[in-house]
Amino acid sequence: MRGRSDRTRCSGYAGTEAHGDGALRIDAWRARQDDVPSRSEALRRLIDGALQDDKPEYFRLNNREKLMTWLLTEILKNQIEERKDKTNNKYDLKKTKLIQEAIYGGHYWSLNWELQGVMHNHVDDPKDVTTVVNILDMWSFIERAYQGFSNADKVRVQQESGYGAYDPKFAGFDGNNESTHLSIARFLVEELGRFESFKGRDFNSHFPTVARYSQMATVFERMRPSLIMRELSPDQVIELLKRV
Repeated sequence: MRGRSDRTRCSGYAGTEAHGDGALRIDAWRARQDDVPSRSEALRRLIDGALQDDKPEYFRLNNREKLMTWLLTEILKNQIEERKDKTNNKYDLKKTKLIQEAIYGGHYWSLNWELQGVMHNHVDDPKDVTTVVNILDMWSFIERAYQGFSNADKVRVQQESGYGAYDPKFAGFDGNNESTHLSIARFLVEELGRFESFKGRDFNSHFPTVARYSQMATVFERMRPSLIMRELSPDQVIELLKRV
């Protein structure tokens, strides 16, 4: 009985300590708020904030990060001023000054406004990357095979696939509604050097293509294992293009 009583007292004591420490931290958080909410309201806000991870975070720097960023901007400013080619100096110095002024005044929101290409929370979904890679892979096979067809086979493909007098080509993705896919495709080709046959293209189809291209890619996936040391046949290209 004594052992049980000791364990009970120890357990209760530890729980009280943890609760007390948590309460102190909550009270400290409450004190930093403009309206000093009640403890129950503070708990509600903290829980609500923790559960809403999809909301964009407000950008801010602690003192150590401020110092490091300021030092980096000073180094960058000196490097810009020492350039032999002064073409972009005015623009680059303006951006450097913006960062420094944002730190001086705490105007971090201005960085979100002016540096939207950097200050964002977007991360590519691996599923979207896979979709784009599969589509680019499929279209590289289609275009390469078509270029190797005889004139008679090209005419047949155009007529039976519904392409008319046009050569079948990868149109890209819709810049308005499929911008993520477009951006991934452009990055793969222009920055990573993959699928080089598409290099230099616009990639903006100006109409939705992901759904249709994905249907084509599903069919192409069944053909892919047989495409070792050979290209798509006219019949296979027609089968794929009929789904566009």
